[in-house]
Amino acid sequence: MLMTFYVKIEIKFNVFECIIFFEARKGRGIFPTENRDLLYALVMRRFMGERRQLWVILTIVFLGFLGISMPYLIFPSLFLNPEFSILPPGWTDTSRALILGGVLAAYPLGQFVGSPILGALSDDYGRKKLLTGSLLISAVCNLFTGFAVESQHLVLLIISRFMAGLMEGNIAIARAMAADIKSISKHESFGKINAVTSIAFLIGPFFGGLLTDKSLFEGLTIATPFFLITILFVGLAGVAAFVLHEAHVKSAARVRSVWERINLVKRMSALFANRQLKFLMIVSTIFTLAIDIFYEFAPVHLTVKWGVGPAQLIYFNGILCLALAVGNAWLPRFLSRRAQARLLISFSILAFAVFVTGISFVDSVGLMMTLFGLIGLVIGLGVTLITVKLSDSAPDSIQGEVMGTQMSLRVLCDGLICLVGGALLVLSSKLILLVAAFLSIGTLIYYRKYGTLFRQ
Repeated sequence: MLMTFYVKIEIKFNVFECIIFFEARKGRGIFPTENRDLLYALVMRRFMGERRQLWVILTIVFLGFLGISMPYLIFPSLFLNPEFSILPPGWTDTSRALILGGVLAAYPLGQFVGSPILGALSDDYGRKKLLTGSLLISAVCNLFTGFAVESQHLVLLIISRFMAGLMEGNIAIARAMAADIKSISKHESFGKINAVTSIAFLIGPFFGGLLTDKSLFEGLTIATPFFLITILFVGLAGVAAFVLHEAHVKSAARVRSVWERINLVKRMSALFANRQLKFLMIVSTIFTLAIDIFYEFAPVHLTVKWGVGPAQLIYFNGILCLALAVGNAWLPRFLSRRAQARLLISFSILAFAVFVTGISFVDSVGLMMTLFGLIGLVIGLGVTLITVKLSDSAPDSIQGEVMGTQMSLRVLCDGLICLVGGALLVLSSKLILLVAAFLSIGTLIYYRKYGTLFRQ
């Protein structure tokens, strides 16, 4: 006798609980107990498998960003410290600073071009394949960066950094893979991804600095971190290839050609035909622009205000990163059960503006550290919730492209910050932070005014 049944699964965030209801089209409508237990076991087996999948994704993201953040403290020394400089002694300080800016810009420029392309390609050709391939190519690029540093080859250094950025679509692909996991809330999966990146950026530069310290081991050089990153990325590519499972995502109605996928202008135009997606992308871009201004220039403000050095800035950065981890991993999941996402996003944007304004004027070290912690919490909450809404506004078949476009626009804003921020710094370090607060208030007004048009 042919029977059809319906399965309703309710899985709470940290409680492995399934409530299964079923009925038969024919017969008496109730399955025998052994069939019910078998169905329950199958559901739980899939749920536990997807949770393991998430932890593998988190491991790859954490170690990947650990490798990405290791060189952050190295590049200034390559151009501004005579002991490590790869430039000839006759170069002026201005020329060194300009070249440093070009080298630093090569990586985000590659990210701007590569993130939406890799994300889009993962939609058609599989997340697992694209993630594995991008990690392997990133390993090769870091290997060439190490050779460039050792041989003091400036052109090779710039090219290798651009190519490494081009392959840095890992976060977009990872978020798309997390969106493919349907048994785990996006508040949890996206929040944890953001949390592990915060922790990686906290400890990565520390390890990068240690790996160049000859007092620990005579064989260490300023190129050592890049060679270690190469080994790390090869290992992560192996994990992605042999441990991750490819999700079965419903593909688009028509698989686009590679050229159609890499045509950024047409792809963004197609994406923004979705008005809700366009609205949320604007909110995300402007808010993250304000956030990145804070990231870049809050340490500058502290240096100008109190004359603090790198050793003291570590404490402020540590408080910020730990708060970001909590704000990303726990707050969205906790608060989303108790309040509407729209209200929480509005609160996060407003609170960020208030706290950043406070940083501009407070004179107490303790209060300044408290504000850094509060800012980390509201950034984690707001960014995670906005990213979840972005993902929910797009079909599964373009999740990689949406996540890649979000990352690409953020990187573009980072470039604008570098161009405009230096000019504002000449006037006042407070002014830059107040610009971040005004951008946040503008985002809030736009979100509240037009967000009601897309409420379900």
